[in-house]
Amino acid sequence: MVIPLHIWGHALRILLAAVTALYVAFWLQLGGASSAAVTVAILAQPTRGAALSKAVNRIAATFIGAAMSIVIAGLFPGERVGLLAAFILWICICVFVGSYFRGFRAYAAVLSGYTVAIITVVNIDTPQRVFTTMTDRVAAITIGILCVTLINDLFGSPPVWHGLDRRITQAWQDARGWARDVLAGAEDNPERAALLLAQITGLRDEVDIVAHDMADGRHRAAGARSALLALVEIVQQVRLLSLHGRGDLLAITIRNQCLAALDTGRSQALTFLAMLRDSELSRPDVSIAAVGQIQQAVRCVEAMDQLDDGRSSLREGRVPARDVRLPHRKEFFFALRNAMRIGAAVSVGALLLVLAGWPDTIVVLTITAILCALSTTMPDPSKFTVATMVAFVLAAVSADIVRFYALTGSQDFIRLAISIAPVMIFGCLLSVNPKIAGIGAIMNIIFLVLLAPSNPQSFNPLSFFSQCMFVALALAIVFLASRLVWPVSELDRQWAVVKATKRTLAASSAGSGAYSLPALSIAQSTRISEYVAATTGKRGSHRELLRALLSTNDLALASVAARVHLEQSDDPAIRAKLAPLQRALRSGNSRRVYAGARSILRRVREGGAELQEALLSATTDLWSAGLVLEREGRRIRHFSSRGFMGKGEGQ
Repeated sequence: MVIPLHIWGHALRILLAAVTALYVAFWLQLGGASSAAVTVAILAQPTRGAALSKAVNRIAATFIGAAMSIVIAGLFPGERVGLLAAFILWICICVFVGSYFRGFRAYAAVLSGYTVAIITVVNIDTPQRVFTTMTDRVAAITIGILCVTLINDLFGSPPVWHGLDRRITQAWQDARGWARDVLAGAEDNPERAALLLAQITGLRDEVDIVAHDMADGRHRAAGARSALLALVEIVQQVRLLSLHGRGDLLAITIRNQCLAALDTGRSQALTFLAMLRDSELSRPDVSIAAVGQIQQAVRCVEAMDQLDDGRSSLREGRVPARDVRLPHRKEFFFALRNAMRIGAAVSVGALLLVLAGWPDTIVVLTITAILCALSTTMPDPSKFTVATMVAFVLAAVSADIVRFYALTGSQDFIRLAISIAPVMIFGCLLSVNPKIAGIGAIMNIIFLVLLAPSNPQSFNPLSFFSQCMFVALALAIVFLASRLVWPVSELDRQWAVVKATKRTLAASSAGSGAYSLPALSIAQSTRISEYVAATTGKRGSHRELLRALLSTNDLALASVAARVHLEQSDDPAIRAKLAPLQRALRSGNSRRVYAGARSILRRVREGGAELQEALLSATTDLWSAGLVLEREGRRIRHFSSRGFMGKGEGQ
């Protein structure tokens, strides 16, 4: 297998940063100088923006955890039970908060929790050392962050936006192929649409870190967010266009314009569609169906323009035409479950270790808390634990060889740097394969923790063996906790998506939810992605359930959009229609929704240009909602009443 050049560059940069951080920490004579090198291994990201994003979150979380360590140590000086109870409560709070975030923000939240273990819990019998441990840790982490940043800048670490641009381009090519098939008359395959939405929302983590990439990173991140939302909007509009009849001349004309806009000629398509819409509105017997189709096609082509603008902003670093914020919402159910699982695992682990009466029990508890907390930031805690076990074996063997064979001859720093080089490079080279990239990163971290480079270096075999046994015991506790203490199954994830979708539909049709249209679009797509992830590689997705999820999302989004556009009007006659329209949506009566859309369309000709645009948008949204109810109403009603899953099947 040929290893790409950029992977070699990544490995050499991480090695150089780790060695530099160790040298500076030794020169400053910091206690726990190895934490500087461990920080470098933790921040070993192949791109500059990812490393900086993780570094910013790590230093912020370290300061929060350090401050909380001082508070807990001051509240419970010499009180073991009180201190441990306060620590467990704190780490549960941090895990709960971290469960609402993604990526490095989730990591920062749990890091704030287990930093208390590293600073305060390990000094439970020596509280006078808490402040010194805190200052040494903050200093070592700061050194590691500065070394990573400096080395990445000096040796040209690649930016994030290049890879993100390639992935957005690939997602657009896939979306364009799907849209071309649907608009040409092919059946809208729900599995294909769901996979496409999962592919688009899967770019979210990279979009979040682009802001740390370069000086103009915030503009590039705004462009990436706009492009991501545009891709989702294109999928949603094409799905709505697929619900229209295919035989009439107007539908064929509209589809042909959308097909032409998929490649080139978007300005021509927009001009033609605008003229077609104006012509239809000028007719005395204006057709609500014709206006709705045309306006949906206009929105689809406008979303393509927004996609081009967002991609251009991502590449050039300029301000995009729109700046949207993407939601970070996750389910309360999973956040509470994660917090309770970690609290139970750490509490039971602490009780068992205390009853066993082993020496250095606090070290095992600290490692257990760290691994338990980190496992909650992973999609599958059990797989993370297994990967950590494999990495631990590799790291333990490597640390044993380096400490007791390579370093016993002298205490020379150059010898230390040369000895750790093969292990660090090997761990980074594992990232060439995405399936095992995590093992390499974890291996480097555990290797440096077990090696614990110091000045002078310790060569106590019993101490090293005890440390390895502590890590192995902690891994066993974490593995059992992930399998036995309230684990989250695939059915739980599917059931959570169903419940969240039903709640959104109920709130949107009742007009009780304060939703932002971009946020709702991304949230719905993220739920579809979560459902796809929960069914991939298992029994496969339930086709009818997937179709119901997509249709319910279409109805909820159309209902919210109609309400938002109608609320922009100050006309009492228009605002008086809100309550009857919401009742029609709640009852699922497509005829009443159509009638409401027609009555609003009649007001379009009477208002000014600004009011006309808002009312026309509301008319289109109501027509879309009525169309979804007409074509998918039976499936949506069945979904809303039963959800295609028994009430207890997800538990």
